[in-house]
Formats: sequence, structure tokens, C-alpha cells
Amino acid sequence: MYEMMLDTANLEELAAGLVAWPICGVTSNPTILKKEGKIDIYEHLAKIKTLCGPKRSLHVQVISEDTESIIKEAHDILDRVGRDTYIKIPVSAGGLPAIKALAAEGVNITATAIYSTMQGILAVLSGASYVAVYYNRMENNCTEPSQVIREIRHFIDGCGSNAKILAASFKNVAQVTSAYAAGAHSSTVGCNVIKSALGMASIDGAVHDFKKDFEDVWGEGHTL
Repeated sequence: MYEMMLDTANLEELAAGLVAWPICGVTSNPTILKKEGKIDIYEHLAKIKTLCGPKRSLHVQVISEDTESIIKEAHDILDRVGRDTYIKIPVSAGGLPAIKALAAEGVNITATAIYSTMQGILAVLSGASYVAVYYNRMENNCTEPSQVIREIRHFIDGCGSNAKILAASFKNVAQVTSAYAAGAHSSTVGCNVIKSALGMASIDGAVHDFKKDFEDVWGEGHTL
């Protein structure tokens, strides 16, 4: 089963997008939260959690770098936002042991900052629920993200893991579709990417032409 999430912390965007589009969750990180100004972080996350409701997941990223601090911060997030919150942890020297320890506790983990197949493999073996591959950032680093996604997907399928590849960091629609084609189970995208997919001039032109052709025969104001 494939999924799509929204990568934003803007309440207005979320209120509209969660109703209009087939979205199963919301992801955030400190950079996204920074765009909302000097907010009360936990109060803001609580509002996002309310918008998500019981059937959508919320993914919140830690900012600590060493293992002990990451684990403590993760517990604080779980206590204040909700035990079902997915904790986003970079697959780093300090992050990987924290992923392993928290996953052993039954915490939902979204492993982030994945730029290589080996990072993805280590995250899967450590018990992460999602492995977030940074698509556009990898392209900017002259790394082939689709190949990395294919290799991680092959590993997941081969070992029978329930982990899902969450493709992230997109700048355009083509990157999203390429990530799914390569084997990603899920993606997290900005509202601008979805609006771009739905706002092509050719789509608007087709809708206008259909309406005009109908009205040419049956007149304005009539519907099927």
C-alpha cells in the first residue's frame, strides 16, 4: 500500500490539505517549524496533532546530536505530544544507537537524513518504521537517489521487514514520481508540489474546453 504525507507545519496549509488530498500523515523538522516564526513548539505540535486526528501519523524530529540526549528528547516529545508520535532521528553516529534503543521500547521511529544505502540498511536493522531518503539533497550531492531507494527496497523485501521507505526532500513533481517508481512506499511533499501537479495549464485548458463544449449545446448554467 502506498502513502503520501505533507511536509509542512503551517496550520492553514494543513487544514486545507488534509481535507482535500489523500494524506496519511504530517512530517516536520526544525527548519519547517522555523518558517512559522517564534511559536510555542509544543502548543503548535498539539494543534497539528488535532488536525491529523486519530488516523494520521505525526512525525517530529529531535535536535540533539548525542545518543543520550536524543533518547531523552524523544521521551519528552512522546510525553507532551502523544505516545503514538513518530520520532524522527538522523541516521548518524549518535542517532543510530538511539534508534535501536527506542525501537526496542516500542517507539515509532522515522530514520532521517539518509543519503546512502548503508544508512538505510542500518536503520532497518535497528528497527526503524520509516527510512527517509533525502531525494533532492542527494541529487544536489551528485548521488543517484532512485538507485539508493531501489537498493534499500530490495533489502527490506529480502529480509521481510515491515519498514517503509519514506522519500523526502522534493523540489518538483518529477522527483516524487521517480521515487515511487524506484520503490518508495511513501513520500512526504510540500503543498507547493501537489499544487503544481494539479495546476498545470493543460489541465485547466481541458476543464475549460469540456465545459465550453457542453454549454455550446445545452447552454450556460446547465449541468449533467
